[in-house]
Amino acid sequence: MRFDEVVREEADAYWDDSMVHPFVKGLVQGTLPMENFKFYMMQDAIYLKHYSKILAIAASKSETNQEMAYYLESARSINEAELELHRTVFKELHIGEQEQAELIPAPANNNYINHMYNAVLNESLPVAFAALLPCPWLYQSIGEAYKDEKPTQKLYRDWIELYSGKEFKDQLDIQKQMLNKYAKEHPADHQKMKAFFQMSAYYECKFWDMAWSLENWKELSPYELA
Repeated sequence: MRFDEVVREEADAYWDDSMVHPFVKGLVQGTLPMENFKFYMMQDAIYLKHYSKILAIAASKSETNQEMAYYLESARSINEAELELHRTVFKELHIGEQEQAELIPAPANNNYINHMYNAVLNESLPVAFAALLPCPWLYQSIGEAYKDEKPTQKLYRDWIELYSGKEFKDQLDIQKQMLNKYAKEHPADHQKMKAFFQMSAYYECKFWDMAWSLENWKELSPYELA
C-alpha cells in the first residue's frame, strides 16, 4: 500500500464518524439549524486564517523553490476559494466586521490551531504536512460522498459544491502525491507523520462536535451525540 493509503486507513474511525455526524448529516440534508451553520462558518474562518499562516511558515522551511511555491500558492488558494465562501456567508447572514473582530476560537478550535502550530514550528516539514492533510482530505471525502444531495438552503448547497468540485479533488491528488514523496524521502519520520495525521483527523471530529453543541468557554459540560 502507498503511504497515503496507510494513514488514511488508520484514520477510518474518524472518517466514519464524520460521515454520519449529526452536524454533517444536517448540513447535507438541509435540516441543520442556521444558528449552528453560522457558528461553524465563523469558527472555520478563524481556523482557515491560521491554516494559511501555517502554510506560509511551511514555505519558509521549504528546501526547494517548487516546494515553497506550492505552500504559498496553497495559502493564496484558501484565501480566494474557501474564505470567499465564508465572506459570502457572512454577507448573507448579516455578520458585520465588529462581530467578526470580536470572535474568539471556541475550545476545540483553539486546540486544533495550537496543534497545527506545534506541528509546523516544532516538527519536520514532512510531519507538518501530514498534520495539514486531513483537513482538505476529509472535506473532499464528505463533498464526494454527498455531492448528489441538494438541500433547499443555498448556503448548504454552495458548501457541498465547493468540496465536491473537480478543482478541490485535483488539488487533493497533488497533496497525496506530496505525502508519498515525503514518506519515501524521509522514512525516519513515518511514525510521527502517522501520529500527526491521526491527531488532525481527531481534531476534525472535534470540530463537528464543537459546531453541533455551540461549544464555548462558559459551558464545557460533556455531551453525547444523539
